[in-house]
Amino acid sequence: MATNSVDSSASMYELSGGAPGMQKLAAAFYARMFADPLMVPLFHDPDEDHVGRMALWLGEFFGGPAVHSEQRGGISTVIMVHRGLNISDAQRQHWIDHMLAASHEVGLPEVVMDAFLPHIHFGARAAQGESRGRRFR
Repeated sequence: MATNSVDSSASMYELSGGAPGMQKLAAAFYARMFADPLMVPLFHDPDEDHVGRMALWLGEFFGGPAVHSEQRGGISTVIMVHRGLNISDAQRQHWIDHMLAASHEVGLPEVVMDAFLPHIHFGARAAQGESRGRRFR
């Protein structure tokens, strides 16, 4: 999906391939997460549709339709699912590494990565804080 010329009017969602692009990114990410023995204990039920939910969240975050908010409750749900997980520093770093690797695997355009990178790090810190009972906003 990487390209040298970028439509400046396109959203990150459109530049990333829309709903199919979000699905590919989420699938690449969770393939890494569930292959990582350090990360698997964070999931109560690995058979749930983590890919589908992440694809909805990423789509909304990247400027696509607000389907995650409509169907799942948006950011409050994202925050809630991390509570009590006690995410370690190593797990936080693995999450970041897996998201970066998945983003590169699916070929997110450089302009998207430039915007997404700070959110990857912020989101990982926020999830870790929530997992330990500390609000991070």
